[in-house]
Amino acid sequence: MSGLFDMFRSNVPVRPVIGQDAFSDRLPAALPGTEFVATFTAVWQPLRPLEHPGEKVRWCLLDASRKIAAKRKVTERTMLEAELNTRLPQIDLTTSHLMLLNCSVSLTVDSEAEQDTIMIDKLTRDLRLQRLRQQLEQEQMGYLRNKVLTDPATARCYWLVHHPDRLEPLLDDTFEQVAAKLTGGGDRQASVVAETVQDFVGGLTAEERRYLLARLGDVFVSFDRGDLAGRVLDV
Repeated sequence: MSGLFDMFRSNVPVRPVIGQDAFSDRLPAALPGTEFVATFTAVWQPLRPLEHPGEKVRWCLLDASRKIAAKRKVTERTMLEAELNTRLPQIDLTTSHLMLLNCSVSLTVDSEAEQDTIMIDKLTRDLRLQRLRQQLEQEQMGYLRNKVLTDPATARCYWLVHHPDRLEPLLDDTFEQVAAKLTGGGDRQASVVAETVQDFVGGLTAEERRYLLARLGDVFVSFDRGDLAGRVLDV
């Protein structure tokens, strides 16, 4: 009779023992040199007999946690802790022949690392604001240079809007002088170059002049201005 009971007992599947573990490790944070200290508690059940199932559970939890924590700063400890406690229990370990029954994480951070992160965040914000101010200043200067001061009438209107109690400059030629200085720089340079070349060419013999114009034509061609080369060669 006992043999019959032994036969039925041998056919009953043996469920692997539920395992549990508590361990701590470090999770690198987004700012280099800073990190979270994480304490994990986990409960699992092997789906078949395994050697060292706890080590597999640890590795899977740490690997997932480090990927999530790498995007967070230590000043975001509370948000990261909530995220880990939401996502880690959903990890599927069936490919490792394990079932994660429960998991929780608590985080701590070093106060010095937290202060360093706060300081770097402030410096980053200050630098970003400084760059924005510089960009706005450059845009404003470009607007004044290209749209306002180059047109005396527009410049007078701008002055009147910003200085309604100072009308004297509107009555003289100050704005015309400013516009001339801002718009005449390039023309003056071209004029000086043209006068210098004319003086030089005027002192050459006919043969020297032909040689110079031929070389000048080569220069124009090298700059894809064959039209100008033909013009000087026809002189």
